[in-house]
Amino acid sequence: MLLGRIRPGALDGSWRRSRPFWGGLFIVAAGTELLCIPLALDALPVAVMFGAVGVSYLIALVMVMAGVLVWLQPAQRVFLGLVTVVLSMASFVYSNLGGFLVGMVLGLLGGMLAVAWTPDSRPENRVDTVSVRSAFAVVRTCAEKAIAALARIR
Repeated sequence: MLLGRIRPGALDGSWRRSRPFWGGLFIVAAGTELLCIPLALDALPVAVMFGAVGVSYLIALVMVMAGVLVWLQPAQRVFLGLVTVVLSMASFVYSNLGGFLVGMVLGLLGGMLAVAWTPDSRPENRVDTVSVRSAFAVVRTCAEKAIAALARIR
C-alpha cells in the first residue's frame, strides 16, 4: 500500500515532515509548467519552435509522475531526484529552453531537494533538538546557582 493507513489528523504536518514534500512539489510544478507551455502555445503570440513535441510531453509527464512518486515512495528519493535532474537538463533541448528556463530551474531545484532530503530519525532528548525555552531555563538555573555560590563566599 502506497500511503499506508491514514488516520484522522495525519495530514497536520507530520505527513509533510516524513517525506521530501518541497522537492516533490517543485518537481510537480516543473512538470506541469513544461506541460502547460506547449498546450498554451496557441494563445501565445510568440512563435516558438519545437524540436520533438512528443519528447517534450513525455519529459513533462515523467517529471509529474516522479514528483508524485517522491511523495508516495520517499525511499526512492535519490533515484527519482536524479531522474528529475537529468530530465530537467534534457528539457532545455527538447522543450523550449526548459519551458523558458522556469520549468528547468524548478525541476533542478526539486530534484536536488529530493536527493538531499533525509528522514528525521533523531530522538527527542538529544542535545541538538533542545528548544530555545529549555536552553534559557538551563542558563537561568546555572546563573542562580552561581549567584548563590557567590553569596555564600562573601
